[in-house]
Amino acid sequence: MRLSIRCACRLLLVIAGIAAMPVNLPTTAWADDLLTHTTSEALFREFMNAPDHHPNLPNISHAGYRYSERPLPEPPVVANVREHGAQGDGETDDSDAFDKAIDVAAEAGGGAVLVPAGDYRLTRVLALNESGIVLRGEGPRETALRFEKPVNDLFERGQNINGSWYGGLIWIEPDGPQAPFEGLSPGPDAITITTTAEKGDRDITVTPEQARRLEQHTGRPIMMSWRGDIELARHIAGHESMHDAHFGNLGGAMRDGVLTWHWVNEIEAVDDDRIRFRKPLRLDVRDDWELILDPGAPFIEEVGVEQLSIRFPETEKRPHLREEGYNGIMLSRAAHCWVRHVWIEHADNGIIVTNASANNTLSRWRLSGRPNHHGTMCRASVHDNLFEDFRIESRPDHGLNTEGLSSGNVWRRGKLEHGTFDSHGGMSFDSVRTAIEMTNTGGPGGRRDFGPFNGRRMVHWNIHITGDRADWVAQPALMPTGALVGIRGVELDRRDHDLWLMPDGLDKGCIIADWDEVPEPADLFEAQLQHRLNGRD
Repeated sequence: MRLSIRCACRLLLVIAGIAAMPVNLPTTAWADDLLTHTTSEALFREFMNAPDHHPNLPNISHAGYRYSERPLPEPPVVANVREHGAQGDGETDDSDAFDKAIDVAAEAGGGAVLVPAGDYRLTRVLALNESGIVLRGEGPRETALRFEKPVNDLFERGQNINGSWYGGLIWIEPDGPQAPFEGLSPGPDAITITTTAEKGDRDITVTPEQARRLEQHTGRPIMMSWRGDIELARHIAGHESMHDAHFGNLGGAMRDGVLTWHWVNEIEAVDDDRIRFRKPLRLDVRDDWELILDPGAPFIEEVGVEQLSIRFPETEKRPHLREEGYNGIMLSRAAHCWVRHVWIEHADNGIIVTNASANNTLSRWRLSGRPNHHGTMCRASVHDNLFEDFRIESRPDHGLNTEGLSSGNVWRRGKLEHGTFDSHGGMSFDSVRTAIEMTNTGGPGGRRDFGPFNGRRMVHWNIHITGDRADWVAQPALMPTGALVGIRGVELDRRDHDLWLMPDGLDKGCIIADWDEVPEPADLFEAQLQHRLNGRD
């Protein structure tokens, strides 16, 4: 069955592509560079004919808060930091007042904690560790949170929290703050499923007993974990040229030859012996790989930080990997949360999303001030998060980071005055950067044992680059079965050897379209979302 479905989808794509392709456009690999060329319109038309099975464009239309199907909420105010003693005068330590107001909101079952206009001095982490709490200022010009101490000064060394790459002064995590997870182990409610399905499917078959156990968890985040051998890693890598890639330990996800990949989905409906998921499967389900569903995995939901600025002392940036941890916001095991209209100044790391966080929206944020380590980070299996309408004015070493087998994430409508499209290995896949202007500075990171720079179907769509530097952004050899569409301002980088964390070779199935032109559609995420909402499913 798997072979017949796959062949049918490929045939459909070929027919659709031929019908849409101008007759004078080369559609086969160029002999001199082994790259396939097409147009953005033809490519997107192919996608619309088979959205969940396109070989080069992932379906990223489910990214963001509540799958981007509804606007970010505006819960009513239930607490005010001024009523609990906050002065907002830039001199008084207002940490106790913030903690008391957050506790009041938690006891009320959620709601907004209002932070009126003022300059609030804070000397410890603000922990948002209960669902439904929103920290709301009166605008980033009016409400400023000034954190005096970095993450490294607020935790004992034995807690394994390193502010260079982990921790936030606003920390969103159930029961947090906590140290990084060594692994997300299945809980007592976890169920091992024996069945088969293809990536792109939304239904799987289960036993009636399993269906009864899972039905009560309908409509809530559920952890799905795949366990398999090297073939699971190759499935994520996506192209035959990656068959013998050095996968290493994939940032700790591969141990003793066993790869464990975590993803967050939602059960939409349960029948007698079938489960329908909210998001299409991102990987195949096979007899020789385990699939574990864990409805008891803890997530924090409906938490927001909005309408304020986060400001740190204007210290000198420490040497690379010795940063102290002046970090803005971290989301850990967070689902359907948001950051809205937040400005961050003089940070080491702006926003960190980690530990299986999924379907969060980070909108209208800005990072400015002194040089820093990361603009944003997507690490440790985070999926389907939406970063939009952002501006990075500082000079990060890296920029927009992704690593740790993260997938389905979208960065759109942003401007990088400095930075790059960073990977620290760990083979992120099925993600899109679209409608972005950038001055391409910075570089990647990661160790050799973290595994490949990218996995399959990474897409850069409508990217305008200044600075005449194509590295990491316009390099098809780094993007197996991916796509470079509407890249402007640089020449295509055809380097095919000595590639960072990737095997040599240019022919990795990456498609090139509309070079030095604005593609149609201009925003791949928006076009996919509208296609889905207009009735496809």
